Amino acid sequence: MPAHALVQTHCHQHSILGTAADQAVLAAAGVDADFLDSGCCGLAGNFGFEQGHYEVSAACAERALLPAVRGAADSDVILADGFSCRTQVAQSDAGGRSAIHLAELLRAGLHDDAVPRPPESGWSDRPPPPSRPVGRMVAGLAGLAVLGPAAVLAARAAGRRR
Repeated sequence: MPAHALVQTHCHQHSILGTAADQAVLAAAGVDADFLDSGCCGLAGNFGFEQGHYEVSAACAERALLPAVRGAADSDVILADGFSCRTQVAQSDAGGRSAIHLAELLRAGLHDDAVPRPPESGWSDRPPPPSRPVGRMVAGLAGLAVLGPAAVLAARAAGRRR
């Protein structure tokens, strides 16, 4: 188990649960952890991927997260439980560093394994995006799943008012 970890707390965890439980778990595992006072990583779900948001996303990451990651010792583990946070580190100028989930670190410690490292390419094993017709069909089905029950209830309510 590494002696030091740099921790980016996911913004939803920070706002709802806080970091006390993670701090206790890491301390019990013998990890000296620095929890970054960085706020949101800047990706915020799909926000950073949307047109016109890249600059804001990058600026949020550069405020604290990315400089801390680039300045971390090679032996430091970068922890980020949020998928968005790990993606922001992997796809930004993080000095070639990547982040892992706390569960991955704990599993490595339980099994005396090396701390896992994400693939160098990061995203090479991702499936291709769906074709346009498939994407439209999925969007249509999702809309039907959401709006269909509402339309049935509205029709029933209209029938009762007559």
